[in-house]
Amino acid sequence: MAAANKIPDNLNYLANISFRLTMEDAPSLTWFCQSANVPGISIDAIDVMNPYATIPYAGSKVAFEELSVGFIVDEHLKNWIEIYDRVIALGLAEGSEKYRLLKAKSDTTQRGGTVSTIVLTILTSAMNPQMEFHFYEAFPISISSLEFNSSNTDVEYFTATAGFRYTNYEVKNLLNN
Repeated sequence: MAAANKIPDNLNYLANISFRLTMEDAPSLTWFCQSANVPGISIDAIDVMNPYATIPYAGSKVAFEELSVGFIVDEHLKNWIEIYDRVIALGLAEGSEKYRLLKAKSDTTQRGGTVSTIVLTILTSAMNPQMEFHFYEAFPISISSLEFNSSNTDVEYFTATAGFRYTNYEVKNLLNN
Protein backbone atom coordinates (compact mmCIF):
# COMPACT_ATOMS: atom_id res chain seq x y z
CA MET A 1 0.00 0.00 0.00
CA ALA A 2 1.35 3.45 -0.86
CA ALA A 3 2.29 5.69 2.05
CA ALA A 4 -0.12 8.38 0.83
CA ASN A 5 -3.06 5.98 1.26
CA LYS A 6 -2.22 4.91 4.81
CA ILE A 7 -4.50 6.39 7.50
CA PRO A 8 -2.72 7.31 10.77
CA ASP A 9 -3.57 5.26 13.87
CA ASN A 10 -4.36 8.38 15.90
CA LEU A 11 -6.15 11.38 14.39
CA ASN A 12 -6.04 13.52 17.57
CA TYR A 13 -3.91 16.65 17.50
CA LEU A 14 -1.30 17.48 20.11
CA ALA A 15 -2.63 20.31 22.31
CA ASN A 16 -0.29 22.97 23.68
CA ILE A 17 -2.02 22.86 27.09
CA SER A 18 -1.48 19.13 27.64
CA PHE A 19 1.75 18.99 29.63
CA ARG A 20 3.20 18.80 33.13
CA LEU A 21 6.68 19.88 34.23
CA THR A 22 8.43 18.45 37.28
CA MET A 23 11.69 19.43 38.90
CA GLU A 24 12.52 17.78 42.22
CA ASP A 25 14.46 20.76 43.52
CA ALA A 26 11.71 23.27 42.69
CA PRO A 27 8.29 21.89 43.73
CA SER A 28 6.62 25.32 43.73
CA LEU A 29 7.76 25.90 40.15
CA THR A 30 6.09 22.63 39.16
CA TRP A 31 2.72 23.65 40.57
CA PHE A 32 2.56 27.10 38.89
CA CYS A 33 4.17 26.20 35.53
CA GLN A 34 2.31 27.73 32.56
CA SER A 35 4.65 27.12 29.67
CA ALA A 36 7.69 25.09 28.70
CA ASN A 37 9.40 24.48 25.41
CA VAL A 38 10.93 21.40 23.88
CA PRO A 39 14.25 22.88 22.83
CA GLY A 40 15.54 22.43 19.33
CA ILE A 41 18.71 20.56 18.55
CA SER A 42 21.20 20.85 15.72
CA ILE A 43 24.51 19.52 14.48
CA ASP A 44 27.14 21.34 12.51
CA ALA A 45 27.81 20.37 8.93
CA ILE A 46 31.39 19.74 7.94
CA ASP A 47 32.16 21.05 4.48
CA VAL A 48 34.60 18.93 2.48
CA MET A 49 35.91 20.73 -0.56
CA ASN A 50 37.05 19.16 -3.78
CA PRO A 51 37.89 20.77 -7.12
CA TYR A 52 34.29 20.52 -8.34
CA ALA A 53 32.01 21.14 -5.35
CA THR A 54 31.76 21.55 -1.61
CA ILE A 55 30.11 18.50 -0.12
CA PRO A 56 28.49 18.76 3.32
CA TYR A 57 28.78 15.89 5.80
CA ALA A 58 27.00 15.56 9.11
CA GLY A 59 29.11 16.62 12.05
CA SER A 60 29.30 14.83 15.38
CA LYS A 61 28.66 17.64 17.87
CA VAL A 62 25.04 18.14 18.97
CA ALA A 63 24.00 21.62 20.14
CA PHE A 64 20.97 21.96 22.42
CA GLU A 65 18.89 25.12 22.70
CA GLU A 66 17.99 26.54 26.11
CA LEU A 67 15.01 25.14 28.05
CA SER A 68 12.61 27.97 28.89
CA VAL A 69 9.96 27.61 31.60
CA GLY A 70 7.21 30.19 32.22
CA PHE A 71 5.27 30.27 35.47
CA ILE A 72 2.91 32.38 37.56
CA VAL A 73 4.70 33.80 40.59
CA ASP A 74 3.01 32.80 43.83
CA GLU A 75 2.14 35.43 46.45
CA HIS A 76 5.06 34.47 48.70
CA LEU A 77 7.47 34.34 45.73
CA LYS A 78 8.46 30.77 46.68
CA ASN A 79 8.78 29.54 43.09
CA TRP A 80 10.70 32.63 41.95
CA ILE A 81 13.04 32.36 44.97
CA GLU A 82 13.63 28.62 44.30
CA ILE A 83 15.25 29.58 41.01
CA TYR A 84 16.84 32.81 42.28
CA ASP A 85 18.60 30.99 45.13
CA ARG A 86 20.00 28.37 42.76
CA VAL A 87 21.30 30.97 40.29
CA ILE A 88 22.93 32.95 43.12
CA ALA A 89 24.43 29.81 44.68
CA LEU A 90 25.85 28.61 41.35
CA GLY A 91 27.07 32.07 40.35
CA LEU A 92 28.96 32.67 43.57
CA ALA A 93 30.04 29.02 43.64
CA GLU A 94 32.59 27.62 46.05
CA GLY A 95 33.07 30.73 48.19
CA SER A 96 29.39 31.14 48.92
CA GLU A 97 27.43 29.85 51.91
CA LYS A 98 24.40 29.42 49.61
CA TYR A 99 26.48 27.15 47.37
CA ARG A 100 27.56 25.02 50.33
CA LEU A 101 23.94 24.74 51.48
CA LEU A 102 22.82 23.78 47.96
CA LYS A 103 25.44 21.04 47.80
CA ALA A 104 24.58 19.80 51.30
CA LYS A 105 20.80 19.51 50.79
CA SER A 106 20.86 18.01 47.31
CA ASP A 107 21.65 14.60 45.88
CA THR A 108 25.40 14.02 45.76
CA THR A 109 25.24 11.74 42.71
CA GLN A 110 24.77 14.60 40.24
CA ARG A 111 27.74 16.98 40.31
CA GLY A 112 27.49 17.58 44.03
CA GLY A 113 23.79 18.44 44.02
CA THR A 114 24.14 21.54 41.85
CA VAL A 115 22.14 20.03 38.98
CA SER A 116 18.91 18.06 38.70
CA THR A 117 16.72 16.28 36.19
CA ILE A 118 13.72 18.15 34.78
CA VAL A 119 10.90 16.07 33.28
CA LEU A 120 8.41 17.51 30.81
CA THR A 121 5.48 15.10 30.46
CA ILE A 122 3.28 15.40 27.37
CA LEU A 123 -0.33 14.30 27.87
CA THR A 124 -2.83 12.77 25.46
CA SER A 125 -6.15 14.38 24.61
CA ALA A 126 -7.57 12.33 27.53
CA MET A 127 -4.89 13.94 29.80
CA ASN A 128 -2.94 10.68 30.24
CA PRO A 129 0.90 10.70 30.10
CA GLN A 130 2.20 9.64 26.71
CA MET A 131 5.72 11.07 26.28
CA GLU A 132 8.41 12.37 28.60
CA PHE A 133 11.35 14.63 27.88
CA HIS A 134 14.09 14.13 30.49
CA PHE A 135 16.57 17.01 30.74
CA TYR A 136 19.67 15.68 32.47
CA GLU A 137 22.02 17.65 34.72
CA ALA A 138 19.89 20.77 34.35
CA PHE A 139 20.69 24.01 36.14
CA PRO A 140 19.12 27.47 35.96
CA ILE A 141 21.01 30.20 34.14
CA SER A 142 18.45 33.01 34.36
CA ILE A 143 15.28 34.23 36.02
CA SER A 144 13.27 37.14 34.65
CA SER A 145 12.69 40.35 36.58
CA LEU A 146 9.58 41.33 38.52
CA GLU A 147 8.35 44.85 37.78
CA PHE A 148 6.03 46.46 40.32
CA ASN A 149 3.92 49.37 39.07
CA SER A 150 1.36 51.15 41.25
CA SER A 151 -0.04 53.11 38.29
CA ASN A 152 -1.74 50.03 36.80
CA THR A 153 -5.53 50.25 36.97
CA ASP A 154 -6.14 46.48 36.83
CA VAL A 155 -4.57 43.76 38.92
CA GLU A 156 -2.06 41.82 36.87
CA TYR A 157 -0.51 38.69 38.29
CA PHE A 158 3.20 38.23 37.87
CA THR A 159 4.62 35.73 35.46
CA ALA A 160 8.29 34.92 35.21
CA THR A 161 10.53 32.92 32.92
CA ALA A 162 13.44 30.74 33.97
CA GLY A 163 16.13 29.60 31.56
CA PHE A 164 17.91 26.27 32.03
CA ARG A 165 20.94 24.61 30.49
CA TYR A 166 21.49 20.85 30.60
CA THR A 167 23.86 18.24 29.21
CA ASN A 168 21.37 16.23 27.17
CA TYR A 169 17.72 15.43 26.83
CA GLU A 170 16.04 12.16 26.03
CA VAL A 171 12.56 11.43 24.68
CA LYS A 172 10.70 8.49 26.24
CA ASN A 173 7.52 7.09 24.67
CA LEU A 174 5.40 5.89 27.61
CA LEU A 175 2.70 4.29 25.44
CA ASN A 176 5.10 2.55 23.04
CA ASN A 177 3.08 3.74 20.07
